[in-house]
Amino acid sequence: MFEQVQSERFYIQIVKQIRQNIAEGKLKVGDKLPPERVLAQEFGTSRASIREALSALEMLGLIECKSGQGNFVRADGEEAIDGEVLKEVLSGHSPYEVFEARLEIEPMMGGLAAERATADQITKLSGLLQRLNALGEEAQHNPDKVEEYMEEDRRFHLEIARSANNSVLFTVSAGVNLMTKEKHWTILKRKCIEKEGSIQRFQWEHTAIFNAIRGHESELARTQLRRHIETIKRDMFET
Repeated sequence: MFEQVQSERFYIQIVKQIRQNIAEGKLKVGDKLPPERVLAQEFGTSRASIREALSALEMLGLIECKSGQGNFVRADGEEAIDGEVLKEVLSGHSPYEVFEARLEIEPMMGGLAAERATADQITKLSGLLQRLNALGEEAQHNPDKVEEYMEEDRRFHLEIARSANNSVLFTVSAGVNLMTKEKHWTILKRKCIEKEGSIQRFQWEHTAIFNAIRGHESELARTQLRRHIETIKRDMFET
């Protein structure tokens, strides 16, 4: 007779409300959505949830984000939503939850890598860092290179986890790392990367992480990785 009560993530509830307003004609093509801080107040939630919702709505093709201008409705209530994309939005992992997992796991893996990485692993990390930084230089001038840069960034972090030389922890870390390939995460991360000065800062942070691991400075590696991921948090969800 009854269906089990479901506890939906906040951002999905926000997506459904905005989608419903578009379907009912309360929001029309070209309408500008309120700023993130206003939406957070109206929905009674965090800016992180608002950003997750906005990126999901962008995936669905319902809104368009114009840099420096805001978010605008781009579809009317009669336009169909791609069923596969909607399924991805509803079943994918929350980008903020992925971030929280990274914040707990990666500093630990970096500390272990500083203690245990072999000479061959250090050499491989060095090569990945060089390629990552070179791609970063290209991505600053060629937006088409940003996706490639993000993939190389994912590989660099995965290799740090591998260098911790703990097969159980690597399996966990690799699972979280794989989630950063999901479209919802990549939309938010790309916006973070495209902010002025972000790539240069990431280059410095990645180099500092590598140097700590190469120097077998475990606590420094943990600190540098935590600082790096907290910077991502600020850029993706807070500022």
